[in-house]
Amino acid sequence: VVAPAWLGRTTTVLGAHIPNDRWLLIATAVVVLVALNAFLRRTRYGLIIRAGVENRAMVTALGIDVRRAFTLVFAIGGVAAALAGVLSNVYFSTVDPARGTSLLIFAFIVVVIGGLGSLRGTAGAAVVVGLVQQYANYYASTGLGDLSVVLLLGLVLLVRPRGLSGSFA
Repeated sequence: VVAPAWLGRTTTVLGAHIPNDRWLLIATAVVVLVALNAFLRRTRYGLIIRAGVENRAMVTALGIDVRRAFTLVFAIGGVAAALAGVLSNVYFSTVDPARGTSLLIFAFIVVVIGGLGSLRGTAGAAVVVGLVQQYANYYASTGLGDLSVVLLLGLVLLVRPRGLSGSFA
């Protein structure tokens, strides 16, 4: 499959030349985040899922099939993984089964910094972690970006052990 020609071009924003494929990734991430947030906040299944996470026994006692709702969560996760695999081909240009393993630790760090169970906090933490890593790599030596992310994780855990948006259950 040949990619559209516009994906190979760049767009200039404030003097920075940003490849259009990055805009596609950003737009897709925003659409998925908004859709997932709307699903979890505004639908009956979203309410069941959130309630089931908090107190599965109580939701089951109310006669709601929590297993079905959690199966839907698993299916949504599978669709998200498939979408990520397709979009990673836009970024990496090749497909490899071990492609994302180096990114798993950063995904874990983002979730911990954002706060477990907080979709908005995790989205914000993803932006912060990405910016910290890139600024450290740009203004300092290469490799310092990874260290700066780990230091940020340590700082957040010292100051806010439940993450930036984490709350007490």
